[in-house]
Amino acid sequence: MSREAAGAAIRALRESRDWSLADLAGATGVSIMGLSYLERGTRKPHKGTVQKVENGLGLPPGTYSRLVVAADPDAEISQLLAENAAPETPRQPPTTVVVDRNSDTTVFEGYAEAQLEALNSVIARLPPSTSNEYETYILSVITQCVKAEMLAANSWRVAVNAGADPSGPLLGHVKALESTRASLLARLPDSIGARFDQACTRSSLPEAVIAALVGITTDEMWDIRNRGYVPAGALPRVRAFVDAAGADSDQGSQR
Repeated sequence: MSREAAGAAIRALRESRDWSLADLAGATGVSIMGLSYLERGTRKPHKGTVQKVENGLGLPPGTYSRLVVAADPDAEISQLLAENAAPETPRQPPTTVVVDRNSDTTVFEGYAEAQLEALNSVIARLPPSTSNEYETYILSVITQCVKAEMLAANSWRVAVNAGADPSGPLLGHVKALESTRASLLARLPDSIGARFDQACTRSSLPEAVIAALVGITTDEMWDIRNRGYVPAGALPRVRAFVDAAGADSDQGSQR
């Protein structure tokens, strides 16, 4: 069995769960392009990528290697789908960890660890603080960190409900991700999130009105002001609101 057929098996499993590539990317921390390469078998995937995909799908370690060397592709794919069929429940959003019901806590731990490693790898490659892209890059990493933190926290709750030690490795991953996000925010004392919070404080408009003007929910507004997490699609509107609030403040001080 070739890498192409192994990738086709992964794609078939993903599609059987009604997941898009974006959903799988959110559950694994692997880029959509990287997942596309893996599913098409056009490149030999990195070991870390394979582990993240296996963890994200709730597959036993070594599943991808087993697919690559399988003698009967159709039978192997059918068995894989049968063993890892998704529960008959409504489609889960990307912020929910979805694994096989029989997966143990180590799957959650492996995934959370992979997410933390991926974030640290990205942070290690941050551009210089003097770069024009620095703030945008930091905000992008914070976005990834918040998603990973939410997934790890959800994994912790599921594991604890299943009888796992509440003070085990998963809690440590949640705290590590929270610490990572805090350290990233500390690098941006004058970030767009901080300036947005200041603009909202100075504004006479109710929070609900500001949220409507910017095109975000009140929950997203809270995330921006308190966690520095700006949804990518809302960033231009948030910047415009901050700029407008700054202009109004300057005009008021000149009067």
